[in-house]
Amino acid sequence: MASILRPAHLSSTSRALFRVFVAPTLTTPLLRTSPFPPSLLPVTSIRPKSFKKDTPQRQPLSDSFVFDAAITAPYINLVDLDGLFHPSIDKRMATHYYDEETHHLLQVSPGRVDEYGAPHPSHPPTCKPISKMELRAQHKRKLDIERRQARGQGAGPPAKSLELNWAIAPGDLKHRIKKMVEFLKEGRKVEVLFGKKARGKQASEGECRELLKVVREEVRGCRGAAEVKEAEGTLGGVMTLVFEGRKLEDKAKKGEDEGKEKEGAEEKDVEKEVEGTPEKAIEVDPAH
Repeated sequence: MASILRPAHLSSTSRALFRVFVAPTLTTPLLRTSPFPPSLLPVTSIRPKSFKKDTPQRQPLSDSFVFDAAITAPYINLVDLDGLFHPSIDKRMATHYYDEETHHLLQVSPGRVDEYGAPHPSHPPTCKPISKMELRAQHKRKLDIERRQARGQGAGPPAKSLELNWAIAPGDLKHRIKKMVEFLKEGRKVEVLFGKKARGKQASEGECRELLKVVREEVRGCRGAAEVKEAEGTLGGVMTLVFEGRKLEDKAKKGEDEGKEKEGAEEKDVEKEVEGTPEKAIEVDPAH
């Protein structure tokens, strides 16, 4: 084909140009040309970067709690919703004490096993019904504590910070102290930072001491709260006080539950004593 397209009368120069530029296109496929003009500058290729949201996988409840079908013992000690203790009952009968649609049967303490690893009949696990919403809330709090501990933070609720001006107005002070007391009652740690304004009224030394006295008296009036660290800084300058509260609601509820369990156990003991007391024989007078 090349010989047909190449004229015989062409000069040697034309033939050379033909071999260099035309002949290769007749024997090889055409190359796709770039839409951009050639450049002597270095070409930098850019790879697209994809961003993937790092969302933690949801941890199932069964990783943290033993409940429902995971309780393998045939007999359990049951603490019902009223706090009454029922020793060694058939696990299948426990569903009579709660609604399976709204509650789980939660194992609160494991039982003992025998030398073969089977549940010991004399020492069954202790279980109680708990609402499904409450169990999920406990699970969430447990995961929050684990995450905070992994970040090197405390296991309690996150700390709060309050800023007070040494020359703070009485109305603003009342509002800030109210917030501080709320945080302390939630069991939080509260850092109170005192400072002075760059402009405006400057508090005297006596006013600064009076402000510290008011704040500390409010903390002492909050049950369970205390100053947990020595004051840092200078009076009238920048000073930090650290207080920590205690959440008393859970403690009171726990004491109430323990009291109910103890009351139920005492009732059972009384019943056993009554059952074990022999009846007094009735004496019949032979004269009658």
